Amino acid sequence: MVTLADCERTQHAWFKALAAATGGRAFGTHRMEWVWLPETREMLCMFPTEITEAGLLPALAEAERRGAAVVGVWLNAAARGAVLADHSFEPGWQPWWMTLALDPARIGQSSDARVLINDPAPAVCALAPQQAWLGTARVGNEWAGQSYVFIPPEQGTKHLAGIFDMVVAPDHRRTGLGTALLDRLSETALEAGAEHLLLNATPDGQRLYSKYGFALIGKGRTWWYHLPQP
Repeated sequence: MVTLADCERTQHAWFKALAAATGGRAFGTHRMEWVWLPETREMLCMFPTEITEAGLLPALAEAERRGAAVVGVWLNAAARGAVLADHSFEPGWQPWWMTLALDPARIGQSSDARVLINDPAPAVCALAPQQAWLGTARVGNEWAGQSYVFIPPEQGTKHLAGIFDMVVAPDHRRTGLGTALLDRLSETALEAGAEHLLLNATPDGQRLYSKYGFALIGKGRTWWYHLPQP
C-alpha cells in the first residue's frame, strides 16, 4: 500500500536529485527542510511538521541572496500556514496524490515508437546510482512531450517510482501521447524494480491518470511567495 507519506518522501527525494544534478543544494533550518533549484530559481520547503519564523526567515534570506524568483512551501493536512500568510505567502495549487500498482501482464504490450528513453539524457539521469529516466515523445522530428520516472535510491523495503513533470505539447494532445509516455515509463520502472507508481496531478491531468488506472489517495497544499525582481 502506498501512503501519502510515501508520496511526500518521493517528491522530496525527486527535488533533491534535481538539486544534486544541477548545482543546487538541500539544507535544513529549524524544523524545515529546503531544496534550492537553480535552473528554475525556486527555493522549496518540503512538508514541514511545523512552520516557524526561526525556520522560515533564514531560508527567505538565502533565497534572496541566490536570486530566487519564488519560494514555495509544500504542506500536508497536518501543517498550518498562518505564519506563511504573515510573510506575504499566498495559497497555490493543490497536488492531487495518485498511485497505481504496476501490472507486469499489462506492461510492454503497447510500446509506442514515438517515445524513447534517455534520448536525450539530462544530468539528473546520469546520477549514480541511476535513479531517473526521461521519456521523450517525438512526432517525426518534432518534440511533442516528455516526462520523468524516478526511483528514490534509499527507500528501504518500498519499491516505488514517481512520475514527474509530464508535459504534452498542445498540438499533440488527445493523440495518445500521454498514454504512450505512461506506458514506456511504467515499463522502465518495472524493469528497474518498482512495484507501484505515484504522482501529483492537477485537476486537468487527473482525468488522464484516472483513465490509465491511477487512484486518488489524497490532496496536499502549496503556498508561494514571489520575490521582487530587479
